[in-house]
Amino acid sequence: MLPSAIDKALNLFSVLRAKVDEVVSSATMRRIRSLWTPFRRSSKLFRELRIGGIDSGYNYVEYRGYALYVLNACWVVVEYGRGEETGGDADIDIVSTSSIEFELSTLSIAMELQLARNVVNRCDALLIDGSLVAKYFTLLRAKEYPSELLASKNISVTETLKELAYISTLFAGKVFFLAKNSNARDVLNLVKGDIYYFERYTDGEPGYSKPIDLAHSSQGGTASIARSLELFIKDVVGLPGKVFVSYVRFSPYSRVYRLEFVAENREEAEERVRSFLEMVEPFTVAGYPYPLARADQLARVGYHDVESIANVLGIALDPWAREGLEVLTR
Repeated sequence: MLPSAIDKALNLFSVLRAKVDEVVSSATMRRIRSLWTPFRRSSKLFRELRIGGIDSGYNYVEYRGYALYVLNACWVVVEYGRGEETGGDADIDIVSTSSIEFELSTLSIAMELQLARNVVNRCDALLIDGSLVAKYFTLLRAKEYPSELLASKNISVTETLKELAYISTLFAGKVFFLAKNSNARDVLNLVKGDIYYFERYTDGEPGYSKPIDLAHSSQGGTASIARSLELFIKDVVGLPGKVFVSYVRFSPYSRVYRLEFVAENREEAEERVRSFLEMVEPFTVAGYPYPLARADQLARVGYHDVESIANVLGIALDPWAREGLEVLTR
């Protein structure tokens, strides 16, 4: 790093800290709290539920002229009081591409949706890690810029887009997309992402923010993508479906997460959020759904995992893409 970068940070200290230590007005606090609905799961006995989680992970090492990647996609289904089942798929390959990060992201979405199709009928609720609109936008970009990697796997981006529409709409009562973090400003349109304010100014209370139709997002780009997805759902599935977002907290003083799902209207959306919390809350550990946490654990690919595959293939000592730069860091 340039020494001048530290100097610049010091010169901008007060400006940067002001952005971090943002002073929120009392009117803004009241607005945030007015959008938050406290929630407590009913005390009535609930039937045995099966909650599923799907996540994926990948990593890669770039050598001179090619890359080795490892991609895992995993599912976990937990039945209350009876334990868990797990499964998934893995892909390992040698590729030469200038956009490996984007192509692996697209491939991981395709693999997640295939798993979702296989396990959705075994769950009362299926949680897919990440954002519905972000996955849709990634697939739209992949359709515009064809991927040799996907083609080599016989994966059609058009069919994957349709699968996303089918899974999120035909199983709308049980399929939810839950993002651990988000910088989106669809609801409050303040300086930082919505998740920051709902986490800090709702008194640590379990509950949810009032769902909003993302077609009416305060962010024009997100609204445009959401409207595009709604039209795509109508065209492919033949059913009306709007993409809603809500922020949820499962247990007192735990983190807030971004929830996206498909519903026909605001009333149905709010009922769906309450149903989601009712079903999933007993399956949370430290304020986060255990099926998703377990799927994340199984899907995670570390550098040493890729290194182990490289050793098996006998390429661990091949020249790395950034080998020349390492001379200056020794």
